[in-house]
Amino acid sequence: MELAEIVERVKKIKAKIPNEESTKLHVILPTLKALGWDIFNPDELMPETRTEEGRPDYALKINGRTVAFLEAKSVRERIFTDGRVNSKHARQLARYCFDRGVDLGILTNGLQWALIKAYEPGKSVEERVILAVDLMNQSMEEVIERLRWLSKDFLLKYVNIPREYAKIPTPTPTGGEDYPKQEASKEGYQFKTLYVSAQEVEEPPSAVLVRELFGKDLKDCFPRAVFVNVNGRWYRVQISYGEQWRGLKLAWSSVTSVVVRFLMDKGIRDFPEVGKYLSRVPRVSDRHWNAVARIGDLYLYLPENGKKAVEVLRKIEESTGTEIALEILGPKCNAVS
Repeated sequence: MELAEIVERVKKIKAKIPNEESTKLHVILPTLKALGWDIFNPDELMPETRTEEGRPDYALKINGRTVAFLEAKSVRERIFTDGRVNSKHARQLARYCFDRGVDLGILTNGLQWALIKAYEPGKSVEERVILAVDLMNQSMEEVIERLRWLSKDFLLKYVNIPREYAKIPTPTPTGGEDYPKQEASKEGYQFKTLYVSAQEVEEPPSAVLVRELFGKDLKDCFPRAVFVNVNGRWYRVQISYGEQWRGLKLAWSSVTSVVVRFLMDKGIRDFPEVGKYLSRVPRVSDRHWNAVARIGDLYLYLPENGKKAVEVLRKIEESTGTEIALEILGPKCNAVS
């Protein structure tokens, strides 16, 4: 199952989960599997690892090395209350980690997830929460965006987690319902979003630098591949997963979102404001939100054509100090390149 499907399923079955063991089996393990962890491989997930402070429920491993301990609680036991993490459970988890020299701890009841640094001088365990997720008090988009930092691919990149993701969600009054209604506001609206993978490559000989495409007529051209140079290294960036997109094929409408997502994953935050095409609030009326993607805290109006996409990409280059190149195809593109 995809992560979004697991999240929906968890919310539906939560009332049927009576205790911690069933929480692990029916909620936590399926979520970890959707996040890319091989839950049947002892080199990736090992239950009940011994420490001098006790036994955390799971050790998460990468290349055989423990990178995080996970402490599970029943769905009926809250991890967050009144905007604060349960300090008793968090301190116990931190002791497990500290005893074995593990940097990260994950505290969860399957509905609420907290990623905690085991130790940081001068900070209490509550202040060491670096990621908070609450399935019942955040939109699906927010949940997916935050949960992915617990995936096998992203957990070790925790230093790049946006600071605002540490804020613990607080319950929204819902007239007796146990999940907030999705209202027509930017907080509740399900904007498009996507996730990417990247592979380091040599300088792409078949691609054209964005600065050379700037101002060109790209009417009969379309992008086949996108490359980004960060700190002297070229990466080919590809779409791996998308929400609310009709298809995942690279297009002029998606290329800016692909680049922004990749740069965010690299820890880059110095993005420019480019009118409605790249901003920190939607700059079009809500009836046009179906043409808006949300990547992290940014809103991207989908470019209508290649010329506009290249203009936005050029602004991103100038602001972030990166280089972007596109491999393009089309009947008249040889002349352009």
